[in-house]
Amino acid sequence: MTELMRNWLFNDDFIHNIVLALIYLWIFINIAKWAIDKINQSKKKRTFGALVRFLLVYAVIGTLLLWLLDGDFFRDWTFTGWFWHDITLWILVGVFVVLCVLFLIRSIKRSSSLKKVIGMVVLLLVGEFIIGSFVMTVFHAAGRSVTMSLDSPTIVAEDDDLAINKIRMRIPNGQSNGISTSASRFQIIAVDLETGEKKWSRKAIWQEYVLGQTEEGILVVDMKNEELYFLDVASGEVRLDEEEWTEKYPQLTDNVSYEQSDYYIDDTGGLYLYALDGKYYHVADGQLTEDPAYEKEVQKGFFGDEEKGEAERAQQIVQELYTDLLEAQPILGTEKDDSMLLVYKEKRNQDQVTVARVSTEESVIRWKVPVDYQEEPGVSPVDTFFEEDATYVLAAGELYKISEPDGMLEYVYQYRWNKQVDLETDE
Repeated sequence: MTELMRNWLFNDDFIHNIVLALIYLWIFINIAKWAIDKINQSKKKRTFGALVRFLLVYAVIGTLLLWLLDGDFFRDWTFTGWFWHDITLWILVGVFVVLCVLFLIRSIKRSSSLKKVIGMVVLLLVGEFIIGSFVMTVFHAAGRSVTMSLDSPTIVAEDDDLAINKIRMRIPNGQSNGISTSASRFQIIAVDLETGEKKWSRKAIWQEYVLGQTEEGILVVDMKNEELYFLDVASGEVRLDEEEWTEKYPQLTDNVSYEQSDYYIDDTGGLYLYALDGKYYHVADGQLTEDPAYEKEVQKGFFGDEEKGEAERAQQIVQELYTDLLEAQPILGTEKDDSMLLVYKEKRNQDQVTVARVSTEESVIRWKVPVDYQEEPGVSPVDTFFEEDATYVLAAGELYKISEPDGMLEYVYQYRWNKQVDLETDE
């Protein structure tokens, strides 16, 4: 409701302001006419009740029109790659097509005029848009804000030049006992790092863990349905299911866990796992081996594998060289050519943070890029990974590609819409 009322205020959007000014002008003219009629005691029956009804009607129409001017709303009438969103849109399109066909058949039988046919099609289109907008708003947050976050580690498939993530979309759906509630949707999405375009996407569910890239493909463990499978990196299709995989390694038949903490994938794609028989196994180069020493490798997946002392050293650099930056925090694992990445705020209470590559030898900022972020307790506002000539930043459901060493922003990919932001328009 607050967002709808905010639409009645002037802002930085030129089209919004023009439409709002025309609505206010039309309302003012009608109020002035009513006042003049009252002063002149005109015979026209412009009662106070009629004026109130007029204002209420235009308040509803104006609110709807200003709401529809929100660019995000119209994006929800495009196919985004999110499964349930696209299914709903296909149903709405299908209903409209069926109604049009039925009406055309009826019109042909009755020899209706072309004007009447066109008018009815337009009426169907308007009705479909109004009903469809209600459906998209209620079930898919059309015109509303959602929270986008990573629900898996970022998998960088170097051979295919893809970034693969499980993305979570939280849609607000009310309050319970004073606490905001939401519904969650999940999608596994692969983005071409060179072009910034969606390569593929597939529906996912809660407790379906995307663990990493192995020799067999992307390992996914489904705790809810108690199964695991491997996705083809290039297409996102299931390449190998659990039965086919355990046929290669009979010792793992009916012996695999569905807890994500029981797995660890190393940098070469080797898979370590803690099986149900209490033993630790390693799968690599088509061979299965068992060794109690593998326990240390499996624990890396749960406790992390950060280099000892890295956090302390990075924090010391920030404290010595960058004390003037507000809430500055180093991003671990980003050191390169006597520099590292850190994140800080330009101002308090901003809805953006700045990611910067800074020197570790002197107080010099080599480049900086502002990124959107959503504050969540215990969660880092940004995630990063690298290629030789670029740094990639994931924040608030967006993927930023920043060229190295000049810090030029090449593209911003939005996971909600599965398309790039028009940087020229956005500026």
